[in-house]
Amino acid sequence: MNRVPLRIRLTAIFALAMAVVLAGAGYLTLSRFAESQNEYTHRVTPAQALAGQEAYADLRRELLTALPLVFVAATVGAYLLATAALRPVERMRAQAAAVTDTTPQRRLQIPPSRDEIARLATTLNAMLDRLQAGLEREKRFAADASHELRTPLSLLTTELDLALRRPRSHAELTAALASASEETQRLVALAEDLLLLARTDQTHHGPTQPGRRTIELAPLLERIAARHRAAFPEAILTVDCPDQLHLVAEPSRLERAVTNLITNALQHGDGPIEITAREHHGGRQSQTQSPTQTQIHVRDHGPGFPPGFLPAAFDRFTRADHARTGGGSGLGLAIVAAIARAAGGTHGAANHPEGGADVWISFPTDLSTDLATDPPTDLGEDDAHTS
Repeated sequence: MNRVPLRIRLTAIFALAMAVVLAGAGYLTLSRFAESQNEYTHRVTPAQALAGQEAYADLRRELLTALPLVFVAATVGAYLLATAALRPVERMRAQAAAVTDTTPQRRLQIPPSRDEIARLATTLNAMLDRLQAGLEREKRFAADASHELRTPLSLLTTELDLALRRPRSHAELTAALASASEETQRLVALAEDLLLLARTDQTHHGPTQPGRRTIELAPLLERIAARHRAAFPEAILTVDCPDQLHLVAEPSRLERAVTNLITNALQHGDGPIEITAREHHGGRQSQTQSPTQTQIHVRDHGPGFPPGFLPAAFDRFTRADHARTGGGSGLGLAIVAAIARAAGGTHGAANHPEGGADVWISFPTDLSTDLATDPPTDLGEDDAHTS
């Protein structure tokens, strides 16, 4: 039945209903006519009774002739009406079938009417826009990943070729192997970043995702800051986190996200680096209720983000112009954003009014919290939310 065209099914349903209606109307007409004759049977002459019987027979013949004609005409009309009503849908189907991976820019024609068909075409065009944007992101991601992988591979190949070209001294071989090891470590780090992004994209998003638990935030931030102080003795890192402040996240990924934020501030900003954590009450809850999220801000005192770069700060393989000569892959903030989204949180970046960049992430405060999409607290006007 599902393989039968919709217009045929609609016509069949209408024909069945019409047959029942016409049969009922014919039966009622004959019944009432017969009842009206029976009321006067005892007062009519035999000739009148015979005339009444003939009239009943004529009426039945006329109904048997007219009702099928009405049924056929109504069914044909219903079929034509269903065909006309579904013609825009069939036209949209043909236009949608013409949208392929080689012609993703094609869109459905929106009829001038303001009916359900027009709204359906608008909705489908919006869906096609999202699909095209996703396809273009995937293509850019594949191209950027290939470029990022090609550079260390080319350097590694060059180092090995030079080392094998002629006999080398022990010092030269050591230098060549050290350079090759550095490029190999860069390849491993990049592969791990790409793998983390792929796993995060496939993760069920939300605060109830398996592996998440309540984490006391202050000890974790102090531990991460101490590790960076040991690695960068000249760096000044301060932590401002109230005791007993907690959030819900997977510990290893939360630590990775905060580490990426601090590393980004150390590489592209200037000290001191301020790590601040606060409870943030969502707009849909009163101040007497539990906070909807816990926000972690990492602020530096460097030049900040170029204003035009803020909307793309969390995109993959994107770097500000002044950072393109650095050794980063442009995946640090993208990983931060992916981790926050997977945990049911949000993220954003801004230029602080007093100078420097302020990058933040937020996580649910408890397992039952639904995050509101409220703006972060204490940020400048150049906020770039990319939740």
